[in-house]
Amino acid sequence: MTGWAPQGAKAERFGDNAADPMRAIRSRIEFLSVRTKIALGAGVIALTSWVLLAAFSYVATGLLLESASKKVFEVASDLVSAELKATYEPVERVTAVLAYSRLMGPLSEEERLGYVPALADILRRIPAAAAIQFGNDKGDYFIVRILNEALFKRFEAPSGAAFEADLIDGASGRYRRWFYDDQSRLLATRELPKSDYDPRTRPWYQRATQASGAIRTPPYVFFFMSEIGVTVARFAPDQGSVVAADVTLASVASALAERRVTPSAQTVVYDAEGVIAWSGGTASPVEKAGTLRRRTIAELGHPVLVEVAAGKKPAGWLVHRASQGFNKEASSELIIVVPETELLADVRESRNWMLAISFFVLALLIPLAWVFANRISTPLRDLHKAIGRVSGGDFDFHLPSVRAKDEVGDLNLALRTMRISLKKHIEDLATAVAARERLAGELEVATRIQMSFVPGSGQFSMALPAARLFARLIPARAVGGDLYEVIELQDGRLFVAIGDVSDKGIPAALLMARVLTLAKMLVPITSDLGSLASLLNVQLEEGNAECMFTTLFGAIIDPRSSEVRCVSAGHNPPMIVRKSGVSLVEIESGSPLGLFEGSRYVETAFRLEPGERLVLYTDGVTEAFDKDRNEFGEARLVAWLEQHGMAGSAEELGAALLHEVSAFAGEAPQSDDITVLILDRT
Repeated sequence: MTGWAPQGAKAERFGDNAADPMRAIRSRIEFLSVRTKIALGAGVIALTSWVLLAAFSYVATGLLLESASKKVFEVASDLVSAELKATYEPVERVTAVLAYSRLMGPLSEEERLGYVPALADILRRIPAAAAIQFGNDKGDYFIVRILNEALFKRFEAPSGAAFEADLIDGASGRYRRWFYDDQSRLLATRELPKSDYDPRTRPWYQRATQASGAIRTPPYVFFFMSEIGVTVARFAPDQGSVVAADVTLASVASALAERRVTPSAQTVVYDAEGVIAWSGGTASPVEKAGTLRRRTIAELGHPVLVEVAAGKKPAGWLVHRASQGFNKEASSELIIVVPETELLADVRESRNWMLAISFFVLALLIPLAWVFANRISTPLRDLHKAIGRVSGGDFDFHLPSVRAKDEVGDLNLALRTMRISLKKHIEDLATAVAARERLAGELEVATRIQMSFVPGSGQFSMALPAARLFARLIPARAVGGDLYEVIELQDGRLFVAIGDVSDKGIPAALLMARVLTLAKMLVPITSDLGSLASLLNVQLEEGNAECMFTTLFGAIIDPRSSEVRCVSAGHNPPMIVRKSGVSLVEIESGSPLGLFEGSRYVETAFRLEPGERLVLYTDGVTEAFDKDRNEFGEARLVAWLEQHGMAGSAEELGAALLHEVSAFAGEAPQSDDITVLILDRT
């Protein structure tokens, strides 16, 4: 081997290290080249790592199983919670909407049956919903159900029937039933024996009347349907009525079966009353003593689940138990059991593959390390010099050509990419700034265009012989969804309207423009405001796949007779300010425009005498929040108008009201569009 000194020189050179072998080894390594050090170090590290890996893998298998099973169980538990939530949340939203529908008020039999197609469509769109029912404080009861196999046989439904509707008159006990096909066409009508059924005695009715929002019952057995489900209900105090929807939990059981952790794993959700859902098959109710009840875990026929429910730890099984917040009043629990052998199979296979691959890499690494070390050491110096120029701010540096795909090659490529990206980033930054300025300009133009749709471009004032008007619209964003309109009719009467489109921003602004355009077309040719609202609803409901809607209050003021005829489509009731005080206009409000097909709207009349004021507003006023999320509220608005409602002109009162709302909100951002329209009867 070349490069070594004669033997005497060698002895002199390493003589001091003869008594310390480790020191001698370190001394020899110090004279090795970088290439040799990299190759030797890589071999030693690889061999040591493989030995440690082989020993550690057996110890880590148990820990890995515990960690993996915990994560798997957490995911499975989250999926069950998500499935339960996805089952009842759409129904809660539907009951929230129906609570403000005309179905909550007093309707004739013909009027209620007119809503059957709409309710049937809701049931079609929400697979978990089995029935929608209404009850009031008079004992009246109206329900629309999907006919499953059990109901079809029990009710002896005619061929082709898909839905049925029941109506019970609480006063007379008269009980009638109607059958409909899948297209909501009436197939048959039956007069049933008088019924003493009273919805007011049902738990869902009683709990709903005592709650401020939606309630959800614990799971129970639907007797007629022979299925397990819950009832979601909501109370409308002003109508003295409760709307409720029955939700079956069959989809939850199907989801548990489809999402097994392993082929033999079992999942069950249960509470004190019995099984809610099970992955092993049907968890349908069983009959006992002439009544239906939920199965117990013991009745499922799975011995492992029986042991777990009894508090035991079955041998060879992994067990996960977690509480489910399905119902606040009745706690439920999730149990997942998985055979250890099935869950361990993947872990063991992964461990064997890991050892085989690591050994193969070890066999290749030692000879390849020598080749790669030689290729790595040379470009490292060149890259070091280039990086030094980058730190000085020079990005036009020269980089050596490196073909390697290792870290050195990646670093070389990264530096090249960085040089190109930096220049491109500066160009993109300039482009982004220009685009932002262009967008700001376009939004400014959009704001002006939207404001051009309302009289006065959002700040309106008009003096007439018999009235003086003031209106102001303040959008929460660059564009918004609030609207108002003032139209002088040829016969001297005056049409005023105010509305609020669902959502905010550009979609709301587009719908707002459409509403105003339709109103300007229809008002001059429509004498009845109820018909006007119905026509607007038809136009807005057509093609409304996004389910956007608008509330609207419209009125025609006759200055000669002081009569005001008005109609409301789900909008805030206006207020009349008199010297004697402030009062809300009592008006029967229909559903918002564009939401329900066939909605009906009733025209209301009242008098606005000289010296009185009519105050119209959107919910941006009453639902303004301060930084602590306190609401301005209708009561605060009434109190303020009681004190200031007769002071100054319409313009002064409107400006003062907007200032009061702004002062209340303080530093809190404006959460919704704000619109005020004030009419002085002079």
